[in-house]
Amino acid sequence: MRRALEPPFAVGALAVLVFAIWLGKDAGYAPATWYTGGLFLVALAAIAFVTYGPATLSRAALVALGCLGAFAAWSLLSIAWAADKGIAWDGANRTLLYFVVFALFVGMPWRRESIPVLIVPLSLAALGIGLVDFARAAGNPGPYFIFGRFAAPAGYPNAACAVYVFAFWPLAYIAARREVPALLRGALLACATALVELAVVTQSRGSLFAVPLAVVAYLAIVPYRLRAALPLVAVTGATLFARTRLLDVFDAVRLGDPSAGHAIRTALAAIGLTCAGVFVLWTLAALLDARLELPARVVRAANIAGLAGVIVAVGIGSYALTTVDVGAKWRHFKAGYPDQGPGSHFTLGLGSNRYDFWRVAALQFRDHPVRGVGADNFAIDYVRERRSGEEPLYPHSLALRIPAQTGIVGTLLFVGFVVAVALAVTRGSVFTDGVARAGVAAAVYYAIHGSGDWLWEFAGLGAPAFAWLGLAASRPAPGDRRPLLLRAFVVAAAAAAAFSFVFPWLAELEERRALHGWVRDPQAALRELRRAGDLNPLSSRPSLLAGAIASRRNDVRRMASAFEDAVARTPDDWYAHLELAMAYGALDERTRALAELAVAQRLNPREEAIGIVRRRIVAGRPVPRGEIDRLFLERVRSRVGP
Repeated sequence: MRRALEPPFAVGALAVLVFAIWLGKDAGYAPATWYTGGLFLVALAAIAFVTYGPATLSRAALVALGCLGAFAAWSLLSIAWAADKGIAWDGANRTLLYFVVFALFVGMPWRRESIPVLIVPLSLAALGIGLVDFARAAGNPGPYFIFGRFAAPAGYPNAACAVYVFAFWPLAYIAARREVPALLRGALLACATALVELAVVTQSRGSLFAVPLAVVAYLAIVPYRLRAALPLVAVTGATLFARTRLLDVFDAVRLGDPSAGHAIRTALAAIGLTCAGVFVLWTLAALLDARLELPARVVRAANIAGLAGVIVAVGIGSYALTTVDVGAKWRHFKAGYPDQGPGSHFTLGLGSNRYDFWRVAALQFRDHPVRGVGADNFAIDYVRERRSGEEPLYPHSLALRIPAQTGIVGTLLFVGFVVAVALAVTRGSVFTDGVARAGVAAAVYYAIHGSGDWLWEFAGLGAPAFAWLGLAASRPAPGDRRPLLLRAFVVAAAAAAAFSFVFPWLAELEERRALHGWVRDPQAALRELRRAGDLNPLSSRPSLLAGAIASRRNDVRRMASAFEDAVARTPDDWYAHLELAMAYGALDERTRALAELAVAQRLNPREEAIGIVRRRIVAGRPVPRGEIDRLFLERVRSRVGP
């Protein structure tokens, strides 16, 4: 243990603390949250590399580092051709953050004993945050649930599920190893069980596909596969035992049943009961495991039997797939969301609007195959091409996000990173190497689930995934710290990253202050938004907020000026054109208003509010701006709940 805490352990511990804070704050989704932590991590990386010097990296790790760095640089370059440059800057900076985290964790000369001590606390933090939020929800479910689905701590049920499942794999693997004391093995598997049960309460349909694939990947990645599989069986059994109590929460909360708090407390009791059972049974199994030494031939026979079981399971699954009406399932998937019935969100089937999201992302790649449309630029193209009523910001797929937004160039760089880091992962079977590879399995799960959802945008998930990859690819031997040129390069790179982070971060803080204080002091809020616009000249958000405040105060000329600035910064934003049209209508500039509405209609052909405003202006009647605002508010509530 003492060796595990030797330098540079403190560096990793501080980074993990940042990840844990992000988990508790909407899983690090808000830019103000991850920019603050990102600036700290940039400074931490610079100090760490200057103090300890980089480790001696393998050739594969160097290639991985170079590819990810080039991918981050290409993402930053994509701002130049992005339609929404402000969003592109945030998206590129998030990618730069992931590069900084990977560089920090792959580049430090970690003691191998430090690996479990760095990975396990984050998993326990995820569990603690989840249990506290779930217990609080018993008193008032509203802030913690979205339409009956547990959404804490991420604020989005599917991302919350990913937080818990991501944290599961290292705990389950450590609980399988004989090197760990029996009581600790039992406690860790009990914690892993609670994580899975919290994930069930999120009712993420995507997890029904992602988790089985992740199990296969986990067993392929970690050593001692049969031993690693046994805790999964125990957790599955415990979760099945508690499933009724866990699933009953959905309808109680979704339908506003007065007994919702009781249903949550009952689910908490079921989690406690099953975890206590797993702790006792697995501790006893661990005590027996420590004393039982099986002959080598028995171990080989057990492994062969396990492999045969996997083959049989795959065969049964393959046969089951051949009996499914694939065409009907595909039509169901394309048809959008079906009506939610009683019972469980899991029974809703495959229907969603993801097919339409992915269709538009594919169109983006078709139209811009080499360089893509720019980091995080999806919303503008989607509202123009959509067939659904949704307005997502992201394509809900990492596999499509990368080619659509960074083109062939970005895709090749990221694929190069993935291949190189896979080759760089330590192949040993000692305990610490096995834990490191369990961290890799967690990162692989994140990629699998993220291929069908927008998990890349949650820094509290993405940063630990890249950190665990870096840990697994790192080497304990320190490199040569003498060259002054290397130290200068590290400091210069950190300064460049900090420079890219600091201005949008400060702008975001100004925007938040304006939003919190505009009712009390609107003039101060407008001044703060002007500063935000100066700090981040690429973003139209400060102007949009200023225009909204001016509209609420019926200051129509200032409203028009603000939305004119928003249009100048992001010409393809349909909302800015619509609001500008309403401002021109209030100023009796009918021709200009209709011209702006024509642009808004071209950019968002399915938007009903545009027709409402046009009819009012053509008839010479006042446009009810408050009514339009309520229309948008009700639309948001219909998607995310009150």
